[in-house]
Amino acid sequence: MDKILGREAEKEQLKEALQSKDPGLMAIYGRRRVGKTFLIHTFFEDHIVFELTGMYNGSMKDQLEQFSIALQTAIGSGLMLQPPESWVEAFERLKQYLSGKKNIQRKSVVFLDEFPWLDGRKSGFLSAFEHFWNSWASRQSHLLVAVCGSAASWMI
Repeated sequence: MDKILGREAEKEQLKEALQSKDPGLMAIYGRRRVGKTFLIHTFFEDHIVFELTGMYNGSMKDQLEQFSIALQTAIGSGLMLQPPESWVEAFERLKQYLSGKKNIQRKSVVFLDEFPWLDGRKSGFLSAFEHFWNSWASRQSHLLVAVCGSAASWMI
């Protein structure tokens, strides 16, 4: 955390989210190359339990394959996981993985970077994410979901 100079207001907000006894969903957006991802990585480095970065112009198949690789990394499995066929299935897998993190004494952070890039045309990503959050994640006091993107109009 010593690597972050300035950004005192942002660091205070991140600290409050991390210390909250309530579940959290935060969106960080702004121009490209201003340090959004660096801020999240540096501040939450020991709390990130799952991280996925969207691929620019990636097909739904490619994005779901990246999801599968990210989940494999999070689980620590040496075996390749079969990519999910839909975002609904992907978020169900993430839910199952995160359910095992409930007894940890600190917040578990899910970091979805380049969030707008994950939502391809007719991919169903946004509705699946919304369902994941509304039906389950919003009731998990141990969970903080951080989404990040540079397409400010999309993020808003």
